[in-house]
Amino acid sequence: MPNATLFLVGFLQPSAAEESRLNAMLRAFSRSFQESRSAPRSALVVLAAIVAVALVATLAWRALERWQSARADAEALARLARELGLDEADLALLHMIAARDGTTALAAGRHLDVFERAVAAELDGRARITSADEQDVFAATHRLRMQLGFATLRAEDAIISTRELEPGMPVELAGARSVVEEVTEASFSLSLPQLPEVAPGARLSLSIVHLDEAKYFVTCELLSVVPTPEGCRVAFGHDEHPARTQRRRYARVRPGGEATVQCGGDQGALGRPRITAEGTLLDVGVGGAAVQTMTSVEPRTHAWATFSVGEVAFHDVEARVLGCEGPPGGPYRLRLEFIRLSADNLHRFGRAISAR
Repeated sequence: MPNATLFLVGFLQPSAAEESRLNAMLRAFSRSFQESRSAPRSALVVLAAIVAVALVATLAWRALERWQSARADAEALARLARELGLDEADLALLHMIAARDGTTALAAGRHLDVFERAVAAELDGRARITSADEQDVFAATHRLRMQLGFATLRAEDAIISTRELEPGMPVELAGARSVVEEVTEASFSLSLPQLPEVAPGARLSLSIVHLDEAKYFVTCELLSVVPTPEGCRVAFGHDEHPARTQRRRYARVRPGGEATVQCGGDQGALGRPRITAEGTLLDVGVGGAAVQTMTSVEPRTHAWATFSVGEVAFHDVEARVLGCEGPPGGPYRLRLEFIRLSADNLHRFGRAISAR
């Protein structure tokens, strides 16, 4: 066995030349292994550098975009201020109001809905009459509203807040009809023929009519009651969420049935206009009617309508054509606005509509 062991060891032990070649091969393999290990590290370093550069570039680009956007907004706000005559105090107030709702002064100055939300957030919880400073905030905000052109609504605009009410708007409270007399950022007031049976602090329901756009239902806190020779003057806090109770000022019904609209000229000696449009009555109310017809009529045309609501017949009700919409060749939806409605027709309309 020892001889065999010596033979095996001698067989496995390399010669000097072989050892040299083996060492050279091992060194080459070691270098290759080290290079293979260092290559991914270099790639990661390069990749990290690329990512860092891209991140810095992205952040810089976003910062540049924000700066450019802020600069554009500032320039647009400056133009708006010049156009509307806003001074530094007005702009400071606009910035303060906008910041309270998390928006920009430019957005609040351009858009009524944004302005209303911001004003509500700014004035919410403030005592309406506690100190000169707080009262000045209400007065200054109202002046700002007027300068921004938000004090007067267009006929088609929806009411977002009772701060948008205007003097003269019809109001109804518990069956008593009145009109808005004064509107501030703190309250609105109106006159009633008699004192209400509730004390200040109570919340009352009112209905408000905005031209022909809609009727609204609001719930407001009664702030004060001041006796007057005619009854009393009452002031209410604002409702930030008026509820639209109907799309039009006047309720409408859909009676169906035939309708005849004679239009296109004045009723002269012969008593008949030039065009006769016959069709189906789609809906009708005190304010007007809609008729489906195959006859196209130009808007603003003077007209006289004949139709029935239930058993109540109406003849030659004077009207104006508001619009005539439909595909070429018809059918058309002819929209009419009644004008100079007689007291008799008004009462008959009321009875006929209430009966349906």
